[in-house]
Amino acid sequence: MAKRFLSLFLVSCLLGVAVHAGNRSFKLSSEKDVKDWCVVQGSAPPDKMQGFLDYACGKVDCGPIKPGGACFDPDFLFIRTSFALDQLYRSTNFCNLDIGQITTQDPSFPGCQFP
Repeated sequence: MAKRFLSLFLVSCLLGVAVHAGNRSFKLSSEKDVKDWCVVQGSAPPDKMQGFLDYACGKVDCGPIKPGGACFDPDFLFIRTSFALDQLYRSTNFCNLDIGQITTQDPSFPGCQFP
């Protein structure tokens, strides 16, 4: 009875780890010092970017991409969406690959610092 319980417990733990790991982006140990960002894919359609922006700003601080913010530019939806994607990536370690992609090139620009 104890062996069966222990076996079921171990299988449950392994399944839990596998499911949890499937929702995360892990870095190889050699990549631990490499900084990365989640930014918009060049092919992302504007309606999906706007939808994600509306969603993300309900979850993370979008102050810098709102009017008057350091990263606000009404003409560049991809900048605002990239900032929101990266903010959510920082808080969840998950990059929405429907519209985003991971990059090691800093997307910051003068006056706008991505975290």
